[in-house]
Amino acid sequence: MPRNKEFDYEEKLTEARNLFWKKGYNATSMNELVDTMEINRSSIYLTYGNKHELFIKSLGNYIKKKDEQYRLAAEKSTEPLQAVKNIIYSVYESALEESNCMFTNTIFELGTSDKEVSKLLTMQTLKAVELMDRLLTEAKENGSLKSTKDSRAIAYFLVSGLTSIYNIHILFGDKKLTKQTTEILIESIG
Repeated sequence: MPRNKEFDYEEKLTEARNLFWKKGYNATSMNELVDTMEINRSSIYLTYGNKHELFIKSLGNYIKKKDEQYRLAAEKSTEPLQAVKNIIYSVYESALEESNCMFTNTIFELGTSDKEVSKLLTMQTLKAVELMDRLLTEAKENGSLKSTKDSRAIAYFLVSGLTSIYNIHILFGDKKLTKQTTEILIESIG
């Protein structure tokens, strides 16, 4: 008779995610995952798959966390242009709090070498672009955004700029510089 799992799937996935987030995919060993998750290797394989499959699940878990962050930030305002600014400020706050971004790290570590990871990253980026584009279009329609630039092009620029907020903070750890980068990104909206 098979044993019942004696651990919480989501809790252990979050522990794996946090380790990958801190160290990256390549620098994380299966032994470290076993130690961090505090479950045996065979349970990891049976429940989550191999290291790559566990990483994909962990990245998916992180992406859900970011989706929720963007949604909550946008919902703080009924004004679409302010909702865009709220999303950008939420990334600034995350950069200060987390000092790291699994999504950004993964772009540079695996974005060009792992097709499955690249697909996840691309899908998430397009989802964020869709959200920004919708809000910017609404802002143009209600007159709060006067820019003549294409809303979708602005959305792509802003989403790529979110990564720059993390990059500046990761590289320099300078709160003032990170805030300035955030404000310049917001000012670029038009």
